[in-house]
Amino acid sequence: MRPFDAFEIEIALADGTVLGGELIAPDTPVAGVIFAPATGLGDRNGNDTDVGFAPLAQIAAGLAGHRIASLRSEGRGVGRSGGEFAGPPAALDDFVALIEHAAGRFAELGGRPVLLGHAIGCTLAAVAASRLGPEQLRGVVLIAPPISPVSELMGFRAAAAEAMADLPPAGQREALARVQAEYGRRKSFLPAGMQIRMPTLVVQGEHDWVFPPAESARLASQVDGAVRLLLSGLDHWLVRADGWRSPAENLTADLPVDPEAIRAIAKWIAALP
Repeated sequence: MRPFDAFEIEIALADGTVLGGELIAPDTPVAGVIFAPATGLGDRNGNDTDVGFAPLAQIAAGLAGHRIASLRSEGRGVGRSGGEFAGPPAALDDFVALIEHAAGRFAELGGRPVLLGHAIGCTLAAVAASRLGPEQLRGVVLIAPPISPVSELMGFRAAAAEAMADLPPAGQREALARVQAEYGRRKSFLPAGMQIRMPTLVVQGEHDWVFPPAESARLASQVDGAVRLLLSGLDHWLVRADGWRSPAENLTADLPVDPEAIRAIAKWIAALP
């Protein structure tokens, strides 16, 4: 039996567009989390064109096991949300409106919410956090955050895949470490709009072949008081990984998000003032 209730909800925006979402409510919640939607075609569960094992839904269910409520939604034109697909500026406005709309619900589900983003969704969470501030939010959790231009990140992913192809798992780990180290020697900067003024947890799997761990290290170093967790043996989706998987394998595999990673995130959230 699940230790929580799940409710399908709808959030009406000012222009009449309705966003679809799922609210997960455990008994006697100690905190609440609002997941940032992906800025592409990813759905509320974290599935997209090359992922099919619902990592965000797994994280939400895992947090509920630690008495943390959550809200996951999709952007315009994705999943059960109405309207046409929106670019980053409109997606940010919609996300801020969703947070403000949900404030009343979260007053009963653990007080001010924490924002949580994964991958590209981290940009949405970070900029929304900087816009709203600590008066409205308790903190922000950024999992595998990118801060470099997309072209550089796509180049890293392609280089990592090429380096690991046709190698056994041990060789893949060594090859990935070399590509990560090479990327880490590049200069970087914190993009404008990411001036986060609240408790921040930055999480990444050490075996991330999608975004290099240097990204989370750079972000954490430029946010005052940020805590960074680099988790050994975990990949981009916080799944324990012996080696590289192709996008096709990500679509068909039934992979579990590491429960200890979820436990660490839940512990940090529950300790927030």
